[in-house]
Amino acid sequence: MRVSQLFTKTSKTVPSDEVAKNAQLLIRAGFIHKEMAGVYAYLPLGLRVLENIKKIVREEMNAIGGQEVMMTTLQPKDIWEKTDRWDDAKVDNWFKTKLTNGTELGVGLTHEEPVVDALSAYINSYKDLPIFTYQIQNKFRNELRAKSGLLRGREFVMKDMYSFARSQEEHDEMYERAAVAYHKVYRRLGLGDFTYRVKADGGIFTERFSDEFQTLSSVGEDTLFHVPDTDEYFNEEVAPAQAPAVTPVPDESLAEFEEVEAAGVIGVAVLAELLGIPFEKTTKTMLYTSDTGETIAAVVRGGYDINEIKLRKIVGARKLVLADEATVKRVTGAEVGYAGILNLAADVRVIVDESCANRTNFEMGANRTNFHATNVNWGRDLPLPEEFYDIKVARKGDVHPESGKTYELHRAVEVGNIFPLESKYTDALGVYYTNEEGKQESIIMGCYGIGVSRLMGVIAEHFSDDKGLVWPENIAPAKVYLVRIGGEVATKHADELYDELMGKGIEVMYDDRDERPGTKFADSELIGIPHRVTVSDRLIEADSYEYTPRMSGVSEVLTHDQLLGKLN
Repeated sequence: MRVSQLFTKTSKTVPSDEVAKNAQLLIRAGFIHKEMAGVYAYLPLGLRVLENIKKIVREEMNAIGGQEVMMTTLQPKDIWEKTDRWDDAKVDNWFKTKLTNGTELGVGLTHEEPVVDALSAYINSYKDLPIFTYQIQNKFRNELRAKSGLLRGREFVMKDMYSFARSQEEHDEMYERAAVAYHKVYRRLGLGDFTYRVKADGGIFTERFSDEFQTLSSVGEDTLFHVPDTDEYFNEEVAPAQAPAVTPVPDESLAEFEEVEAAGVIGVAVLAELLGIPFEKTTKTMLYTSDTGETIAAVVRGGYDINEIKLRKIVGARKLVLADEATVKRVTGAEVGYAGILNLAADVRVIVDESCANRTNFEMGANRTNFHATNVNWGRDLPLPEEFYDIKVARKGDVHPESGKTYELHRAVEVGNIFPLESKYTDALGVYYTNEEGKQESIIMGCYGIGVSRLMGVIAEHFSDDKGLVWPENIAPAKVYLVRIGGEVATKHADELYDELMGKGIEVMYDDRDERPGTKFADSELIGIPHRVTVSDRLIEADSYEYTPRMSGVSEVLTHDQLLGKLN
């Protein structure tokens, strides 16, 4: 590849509408072009990187028996209706369209339904299973907050694989094989030392955890909770958490229960200040309505938020919504903002977090508009719950209940996930297999996603410095950036070296432009090719070349044979 023939150009100007480093660098270096927020075109250099990432992903999926397919972008409405996912109230980030005859279609959001539909013609007997099948192609999601360059897009490249198994045991074995393959992908991409398997929510289809693969990064949107000295990582949404114990007040006796008027005072921090108590003695009560029709009062200690994922699992609901004003008024007798569990309606199910145990003289809503109850105590003012639960969003300082260790917190970017689907989709679409006894059985599925274009963004964020990109060698758009400095003699030697290296299968980006050396060196650093080789009249006289690895930036003068040894 000769730079003089490349239509893209580098830029010294940082795009004014980009705040993410990955997008700034990739646009300046000519790898991508921004069409709109969350939508990018991949230019020649960017496409090379993207294809190199795909190649690594493809090789590792093939190694565990994956069979590659290419599914359609347009998807029929009826198969999504069968799995109850067409409704925007259930899946709210669809792009949808219509044919001229009015037929509604979905635009490639995900492919569970289509892949089951496609394989239904080929799965009949136990002999047809197990199966791994995958695709690598563009996906479209109507993201409300497209941001962070390639890290959160509306159109993006993704590898998604699906497994079909005859039993839970067979599924589990395939699931773990896929996890091992994922670790190999991240190691080959240079991310292996700081990408971890993280427990995450299994969603409404399974009580089991799913697994995310998270790369530690200061720009990450996710918070990971790590159990020190172990390989256990949890996403914030599911991290089991024990609140740090509150230091008891010495010889604190039970104070007299009191209702304090605090009109318009809502919120833990303000309330604690008004009452002159530590916020740990305040109590937050949130009222929910479940899809089963229950009204639920969820109670946590002040300073915590309700973790609706944990709460949903405990109460056995598929969906929870905050109770409306009428429900709040009915069960508490008060306006919104003054709820507690004192004198609640009998039909309310109360779930209390463990952070609320072992407290004396605490506060909670009085279930009376404008009033808060103080000096509330278990066993006197309220019956002691038969069981305390973990329904809080974990936070800094919390303890991992099983080990007793205080969590370490990290920011991270999700770069992949593996997810048990049970038989949700195969059952809904009527796809079964016949076992050895001739009996019809459900097919257990798993899905396995890797954000290919997101990985490109993560790598650009991590492998970069103040000069530009620093690509790992196996995904860089070329291995060598060849700089020619000088006249005809230098041109002749540079041309010969270019042909020689290309002939040996070493991909070269040859800067043959009539530009100043400083411009060429700056472009080589911005573009981030791993190895730079300089040919100049002065070096030719000494029968040598200047070699500079992008990673270190430290140059050395090498003979021809020494140079080939480095590059091979």
